[in-house]
This record gives sequence, structure tokens and C-alpha cells, in this order.
Amino acid sequence: MEEYGSMNDLGHTPSALGDKLPEDLKRCIAFHGHLCPGLVYGYLVAKRAAGLLGLRRSRDEEVVAISENDTCAVDALQVLLGTTTGKGNLLLKNYGKNVFIVLNRSDKRALRFSRKCVYRYEGEYPDEFAELEAAFAAGRATIKQRIRQKWLKAMDLLSKPFDAVFDSKEMECPEIPYAPLAPSDACACCGEMTMATKMTETGDGRRLCIPCAEKEP
Repeated sequence: MEEYGSMNDLGHTPSALGDKLPEDLKRCIAFHGHLCPGLVYGYLVAKRAAGLLGLRRSRDEEVVAISENDTCAVDALQVLLGTTTGKGNLLLKNYGKNVFIVLNRSDKRALRFSRKCVYRYEGEYPDEFAELEAAFAAGRATIKQRIRQKWLKAMDLLSKPFDAVFDSKEMECPEIPYAPLAPSDACACCGEMTMATKMTETGDGRRLCIPCAEKEP
């Protein structure tokens, strides 16, 4: 499969990877484009949330995810939980925090997941990983070394108990509005169709899209 091709130079063939990785993780990789630690963080959270809340993949807005970062982890939430920006049930609050909230509208339950501590490698190749980290820190890591470091860290994360990586807390279910629906009108300046609720009305009664309104004196 194409998404594993970048690992071939490291001695990891697609078939070998297929033996090691869960099928649902492979779906995440296919969507995201590559395997990396960030994607694994989202994968772990999505799996744990689905199990604890009894979730099925959201067809509409039954499940909502709130991510306090805009990292690779978000793509795993989209694939496994069916929470997407297009449907309005994936909310990005980019605080740069390793925190995710997942809620089930049907029973009004919500869980908050926060990463516990600084990452420490505990895998099979500590010396190699230390060398790769040093290359990263010195700014001399090659593409091959970057791929290898991501692979080692991702596989190490997959081997850890979930509770060693994330704290999980049930919380009061926030009231998240459903995705708004509104007709579109033509901007009085550029003429492009714009969601009516996103338009700005000027003092002379014209209705403008946000970019045109920002250009007004």
C-alpha cells in the first residue's frame, strides 16, 4: 500500500508493517498519509473514548470531539469517531495542549483526556533512539532518520498502557450547538455567495463578506 512506502528504506516492507499494525490504525494512516506519534496519540484517545462511551462512528453529529490542538492526532479522531469539521462535530481550540474531549450526545456523557507527562522512550532500541534524538536536536537528522524516529516512537506509544500516556476524566457534558444552517447571499462588494450569518452590515445598509468588510475604511 502506498502509505507505507516511505518505510521501505528502513527495512520495513508493507507486508511486515501490515503484520504489526491494527487494521483501524492502517485506515488512519491511509487518511493521514504516514505513521507518526501524533497520529498514534489521536488513535489511542479515539479507541479509549469509543470503548468507554460505547460509541459507533458518527454518521451525523451524534458524537462530538473537541481538540485543544491542531496536530496530527485530529486525523485519527476524524477516521475512527467520524468527527469532522465539515459536519461541525469536530471543534478545534488550538491552545497547543495535548487535551481532547469526546462526548456522546445521546446519553450526555463526556470524557476529557490529557497527556500525562513528557514522553520517554521505553522501546527495544534505546541507544538508537537516543542517537536519533541527538540528531534531531542538532538539526542534522536526515529524512531517513526522521522517518525512523517517528516509527520507533509510534510503536513505543502503541505498546504502552493507555493510562501511562493519558489521564481520563468524566466531566459534565458541555452543551455544544449543532452545526448552524443559513442561506447564502451575495456580498455587496465582491458578489461572492456568503453564508448570511457570517456577513457584516455597513452603516449604509450594504451586506459584506468578512474579507470585504475588513477592507472598508
